Amino acid sequence: MAWLAVLVVAVALSSAQAGLGDVPADQPFLVKQREVLRLLNKVHEPNRYKEQQELGNAYEPINSLPRYKNPAPVKQLVRLYRAGSLLPRGAIFTLFDDTHREQMILLFESLLFANDWETFLRTAAWARDRVNEGQFVYALSVAVLHREDTRGVVLPPPYEIYPHLFVNSEVIHAAYKAKMRQEPAVVHMNFTGTIRNPEQRVAYLGEDLGMNSHHAQWHMDSPFWWKEEEYGIPKERKGELFYYMHHQLIARFDLERLSNDLPFVEPLYWNERIKDGFYPQTTYRVGGEFPARPDNFAFHDLQNIKVQQMIDYTRRVREAISQQAVITETGDLYNISSPEGINVLGELVEPSTRSKHREYYGALHNYGHIMLGQITDPKRKFNMPPGVMEHFETATRDPAFFRLHKYIDNLFYEHKDLLPRYTVEELDLPGTTIEEVQVDPLETFFEYFDVDLLNALDDTEELPDVSIHARVRRLNHKPFVFSVKVNSDAERLVTVRVFLGPKYDWFGQEIPINDKRHYIVEIDKFVAKVNAGKTVITRKSSESSVTIPDRETTKVLTQKVEDAIAGKAQLTVNKDVRHCGYPDRLLLPKGRRDGMPFTLFVVLTDYEKDKVNDLPYDYDYGGSVSYCGTLGHRYPDAKPMGFPFDRRIDQDQFFTKNIYQRDVTITFKGSV
Repeated sequence: MAWLAVLVVAVALSSAQAGLGDVPADQPFLVKQREVLRLLNKVHEPNRYKEQQELGNAYEPINSLPRYKNPAPVKQLVRLYRAGSLLPRGAIFTLFDDTHREQMILLFESLLFANDWETFLRTAAWARDRVNEGQFVYALSVAVLHREDTRGVVLPPPYEIYPHLFVNSEVIHAAYKAKMRQEPAVVHMNFTGTIRNPEQRVAYLGEDLGMNSHHAQWHMDSPFWWKEEEYGIPKERKGELFYYMHHQLIARFDLERLSNDLPFVEPLYWNERIKDGFYPQTTYRVGGEFPARPDNFAFHDLQNIKVQQMIDYTRRVREAISQQAVITETGDLYNISSPEGINVLGELVEPSTRSKHREYYGALHNYGHIMLGQITDPKRKFNMPPGVMEHFETATRDPAFFRLHKYIDNLFYEHKDLLPRYTVEELDLPGTTIEEVQVDPLETFFEYFDVDLLNALDDTEELPDVSIHARVRRLNHKPFVFSVKVNSDAERLVTVRVFLGPKYDWFGQEIPINDKRHYIVEIDKFVAKVNAGKTVITRKSSESSVTIPDRETTKVLTQKVEDAIAGKAQLTVNKDVRHCGYPDRLLLPKGRRDGMPFTLFVVLTDYEKDKVNDLPYDYDYGGSVSYCGTLGHRYPDAKPMGFPFDRRIDQDQFFTKNIYQRDVTITFKGSV
């Protein structure tokens, strides 16, 4: 890397600049942070904090209707509570159940429409011990993420709020034994399946706690039930983001499969059997085990969803794609041949309130999750609890999740393949050439991570809490830096887009780039300033726009907040902090012990054409942007998500001077 002696220009969002979003937290914010942490502590038990208990017991929402921008949800929620019609505490909540979701939305809207923080807190304290804990956690979390006066409040990691959804029943059983003995313990957790199950080789991805949390948090940032006009909080490009985030999950899963000598995942079909079964080995806190699915199980009609309906919905979506027009509720045709058409399709497949025709196109995504979740008890004959596919926190554990989304992803690609290829003019950045890309050695390994099981265990007066953790194995990578040597004819701002794709398929054949685009994952996207002449742009893997680091544990965060309130220390807050984000540990696929070749792509585009707002080019959006978008801002990129790999590629006209590819090797080092 001798050429690094060239003058290096600091890149946007460098480690120094990345902290610009952090500011000292004032006392009012610290109080809000503490109260939210307390509300979410051991939600399956009565509120242990006397002040919140008294606040909730003394508050009568129905007598305080002027304190809400829209009092209707409050009136309806209280009416259902007094009639005993709410989902009971202790019952299993799933967002895919219409009644469960409608009740949750009433609570969410009561919290969202509260005029001020005091009303918000009183409403939450009142609901804490009266509303089903699953509905409470979800509604409170989404409200905190979207209210202006709670911006920057950090939520506990989902796996600490309800550990039962993230660790298996054997771990919970061992944890209870340790508490009964009053002995601190670390319980090792294995992945599901055995070596006789090929899918076991990639269980470390689907069952990764950070991966599960990312998927759950994404659906809190972008709920399918969101009422954009009513809430006054727009979800720009939500349908496209649904497509792109899930497409990236599928592509990453395929790269892990290649790393473990498995072929690319095959899509499922409604009229075919599901080859691989799944045994979750997890248990609800109350309500029994998650249902298992045997091998070669077929879809069956449910009470409200029929297999033939799913086939018909798919056919109608395909017709809309082939005709490049969607039928609206008024019978008109809505053109989707523009780049914005992918957003319309996303809102059809995961139908939001902005779906052009919910009745005609159905809900392929949501119904698919329900059909897989209820596949072993379709007639409700045995009253089995919801399956893992009926919770966003647990869905990625089931390999069928990736098969369902490969099926959906292929529909999106049918649309993308009808769009014209990007022209040389659309790809090129005149006057700018990438001369070389250098990257540190790429190495991965397995490490251990401890999960606090405090919230998984019941409190008793006789037995105080003891330190009990689940120890899980997870993938990580050695930090790395890549450098891009650029030659420009003028000073300019450029968007740097970094992608990684497989070099060879399962058969060892090199993959043509037009096929490879289906398996390319975005590694990073950021803005950099280049000078006239030669510039070297450097970037750390820890700065990726795709990922977020591990959240602090609830215990650590709680202590920091208490110390800051007492004046013993200072706590900083980023008002744009993101909970949604792919785990930074999983930025790279595992690779192989003898080294596995991949292709690294770097693409430069004109930031002046890419920008969508007047914020500084190095604005800190608080974490993952590429997969999660932003909260309170427009998606900061005018290009289609995945550009320039989202459309068909003509290899002879694709590689302009501002697009660079090189081979890299990822070496798996084993366990550390």
